[in-house]
Amino acid sequence: MDDRLSALRQSVVEALEASRTAAQVYDDDGRLRWVSEQMLELAGADGSTEVGYGLHLGEGLELPLWSSMLAPETRRALREDLEARFADAGDPAPLWVSPVELNLAKRRRPVGMLGLTVRAPDGALAGTALVFAPLLPARVLALVSEGDEAMFTRMADLTEPRRRPTAVVFADIDSSGRLSRMLPTPAYFELVRRFTTTFDDLVARHGGIVGKHAGDGASAFFLAAQADDAGYGTAESDAAAAAVSVALAFPAAVQALVEELAREGVGVGPADCRVNLGVHWGANLYIGQIVTGGRLEVTALGDEVNECARLEHVATGGQTLVSKTVLERLDADAARHLGIDPMTLTYRVLADLAGTDTKALRDAGSLAVVDLAALGTGESAP
Repeated sequence: MDDRLSALRQSVVEALEASRTAAQVYDDDGRLRWVSEQMLELAGADGSTEVGYGLHLGEGLELPLWSSMLAPETRRALREDLEARFADAGDPAPLWVSPVELNLAKRRRPVGMLGLTVRAPDGALAGTALVFAPLLPARVLALVSEGDEAMFTRMADLTEPRRRPTAVVFADIDSSGRLSRMLPTPAYFELVRRFTTTFDDLVARHGGIVGKHAGDGASAFFLAAQADDAGYGTAESDAAAAAVSVALAFPAAVQALVEELAREGVGVGPADCRVNLGVHWGANLYIGQIVTGGRLEVTALGDEVNECARLEHVATGGQTLVSKTVLERLDADAARHLGIDPMTLTYRVLADLAGTDTKALRDAGSLAVVDLAALGTGESAP
């Protein structure tokens, strides 16, 4: 009988594992037998964490891992509820839902706990599966699922704010005020929507994290610690290469969406919608999540963020101003792939381009920059 029940529990584990949910499975004696990878990640467990496999529910819930994750009243209610269901004389319902609270990222978050009683074909109790899920309507979950999963995962990794080496990109539509007056408001909104979507898609494909959007402006961060291994060498080189790749690819992508809008009858042409970009490197940016009732975003603080914003603000007529600091992070193979020969670049200090822009002169006037758009660089074919 025990082998049959173990096999039955294993089939439940395999189904829950495939669903990528936060879940636990207890045997018919109320002892913990399995915890999903998603549940362990939520709890902040690592290879050295005592999870409590083989412990009875009452003992396991007192381990530091679960006592820190589950609010005291949740642990008490969970223990009382489940112990009653595990009792020999009990006849647990096949399915039940209980609201619980989890302590995640130093905040209490309400979730739904779905309980599933697992029985053998002869009716014998085989165990209990607990699945933890957000208490959100299906239409809200569908909206969230439209985001890029890999980017959301990178954002989730930044629960704890701290200093991180990062490449920064700022982008904006050149002369957007004139463009907003030229186009009907719905048409201009559609332009900005596609501009933002295109930028976000590029950032996601290159392993970055989208920052704040303000009007027709966009920003992104490419963390060295999260850089995809592009085979160029160091993580900093890969992060810098990803940021520069986005900056090089974005203007052409915007021209394509402008042509698409023109074909749909919107009165806009390529000369009306150029993109200004700034790219810079922050060796020690303070980066983390900001989670409120209305949004989840990643933000970065540091002088280099302000300097990058000034690069983009000074850029005009479709310039892509890239700092010497970020370009010199590129390894030789990365520069070659991007179509850049570092030995032939001639930099100018931003003060020479800023004119009377007092903020740019104050915050970033001494930065050495080059306009990659003027050099006609671009990624080589893969």
